[in-house]
Amino acid sequence: MKKPSQSLIDRAAQILKAIARFGHFSKLAIVTFIVCGAAVAAGAAKAKAAKSSPQRAEPTQAAETTASTATLPRAISHGDRESPMIALTFDDAPHPEYVPRLLALFRAENVKVTFFLVGEQLKLFPNVARAIQADGHEVGNHSMTHRILTRAAASVVRDEIVGMQELMQQQLGTTPTLYRPAGGAISNEVRRLCEREHLSIILWDVDTNDWRDGSTQDSIVRTVLDDATSGSIVLFHATHLRTVEAAAELVPILRARKLELVTVSQLLEERARREETRRLSPAKGASPANGRRVAPAESAASASDDLTTRAFQTPILPTP
Repeated sequence: MKKPSQSLIDRAAQILKAIARFGHFSKLAIVTFIVCGAAVAAGAAKAKAAKSSPQRAEPTQAAETTASTATLPRAISHGDRESPMIALTFDDAPHPEYVPRLLALFRAENVKVTFFLVGEQLKLFPNVARAIQADGHEVGNHSMTHRILTRAAASVVRDEIVGMQELMQQQLGTTPTLYRPAGGAISNEVRRLCEREHLSIILWDVDTNDWRDGSTQDSIVRTVLDDATSGSIVLFHATHLRTVEAAAELVPILRARKLELVTVSQLLEERARREETRRLSPAKGASPANGRRVAPAESAASASDDLTTRAFQTPILPTP
């Protein structure tokens, strides 16, 4: 197939032959030749530009993509900021040494918390997980292998999340309603699957960094006291002695600050109740109930809980 400008080139050639046959250049021939030449150049430039410029997505297609992801569930990083409640959460359970110590502490203090379980640990220490349940604490899904799922295929996401749902049902007789992504990493595929499985995606607004080398009981305590406020969800890991010791120090201090220690589900129920009350009876703006400053992580997400771009490194402790 000829290029779009080929017919113009052929026409110009025919004109030149006619001119040569008459042996002289008429003004009309010269003008015709110039016009044809300009047309050829313009056609070539247009073809080159069309070839080099990338194709743009149809506006309707882009709008449909945006609409399809906008309805996906958002991650939750805190409860209601006017409710004097705080949720302590412990990832990478069940640990055979430190979870029993935490359970003894919370039993003595009459405190309920939320543990997020990893499948590999649950397979090894199911009795520890059952002890968590027996003490009335909440358990959530923290994936099968603690794999970061940001770029994982749909089949891998399903194996990690749904596989853990099924394992917890088999081992504990319960199907969780809370999912905490490993590393805090979330993709749209993760969000779609959590919607299908009726799982709330739970992040945090206070990160104790208790798993890091150099972390100490004092640094953990200081982070919580500096950053926690009404409605906070605090991230710990049930994998270190310093975390147990910090929790023992924090419980009475947080209570002295008039903060009730609750599970994540209790925190979310209170948030939903408060939001419904405000919807029915709009109240004027209020500040956090205990008057403490908002945690740094929350300041970047004050208008939304959608923290899908955040990535936190929270590796699981090697299995004993």
